[in-house]
Amino acid sequence: MKKNIFAALLFLTMAVTACSGGTKAETLAESTQAESTVEETTTEEPTTEETTTQAEVLKQDTHTEEDIQYYRGRKENSVYTNEVFNIKFDAPANNYKMETRENIAQMRDIFIKQSGISEEVADESIYMDVYATSENGTGVSNVNVVIEKMGTPFENETELEKVVARLQEQYKAAGMVNVSVESGKAMFTGKETIAMSATDTTGDYTVYRKQIYIKSGNFMAIITASSISEERAQKALDTFTALR
Repeated sequence: MKKNIFAALLFLTMAVTACSGGTKAETLAESTQAESTVEETTTEEPTTEETTTQAEVLKQDTHTEEDIQYYRGRKENSVYTNEVFNIKFDAPANNYKMETRENIAQMRDIFIKQSGISEEVADESIYMDVYATSENGTGVSNVNVVIEKMGTPFENETELEKVVARLQEQYKAAGMVNVSVESGKAMFTGKETIAMSATDTTGDYTVYRKQIYIKSGNFMAIITASSISEERAQKALDTFTALR
């Protein structure tokens, strides 16, 4: 089975470009003509060796706070934790399945191609830390965490409203009348916070997205939940908990 990941990545792309000064509308319009898919592969539990190696790399003191690697979380036995951003996502406990590193790498390649940024810029400024799908990989809800170096971080409703206004202009310029986006509030780890919501309608099918932002230094964790209703998208966000 193939997964269409274009819309989820597009939402992220638009948010990134709106914060960093925008991208050409014609580039975005061209991107909508292609349906980007990733072959679904069997997600296997990481071996002890893989888990240990990853943990050792992340524990090294070689990454400074200006290095995007400093902000990555850990994945062990399909449980994602991020000490910097104080979040935890337990995939098995919520009946979610994490995508393999190979599939995430494919998503990254598609994102780079569609957003028009270079490999070098992507390596320094954006990293998809986790991507998971409900009902053990067969459901309609999915969540992802992206670590991003922000050109102009936004921390309040007024700043987020400006970002949304630029997004709406870019969608309109690109002829993407089937996508709408608005700023608002959402509950995340038991607290109300600023959030961005979007709907993407294709025929009779509508996808609802909620996006949360957590800032640390010049970086942000962007947590996105997608589903077939606003309530389910919020329920997907509710799978995240605070570490402390």
